[in-house]
Amino acid sequence: MQTMAIRDLKNNPSDLTKYLENDELVFVTKHGKPIGITMPLNENTLSIGIKKAVALELYKSGAISMGKMAEILQISKSEAMKLLNDLKIDWIEYTQKELDDEAKIVEKWLNN
Repeated sequence: MQTMAIRDLKNNPSDLTKYLENDELVFVTKHGKPIGITMPLNENTLSIGIKKAVALELYKSGAISMGKMAEILQISKSEAMKLLNDLKIDWIEYTQKELDDEAKIVEKWLNN
């Protein structure tokens, strides 16, 4: 996700175009404070709606959690998981270390 100040948009609007062409969200700021967001209009945006697309993009970029995404979309967490699965977006929120630790616990449990 990119951030651009209003003055940067005024001085070099082609940067915004480049970001949008690369399917990147862009936060627009004024005096360092976010005032808006731009997002590319692509097939996903048009077919699933802007609110859903924004929530998904924020989730994919790591700006919000899956729970927050579900809250924004007014769906359950399990519905959010299904949505992410349907769109082939990873939703497992574990680090590799956490997964390794869990695997050790399961292995230990199975050997007892």
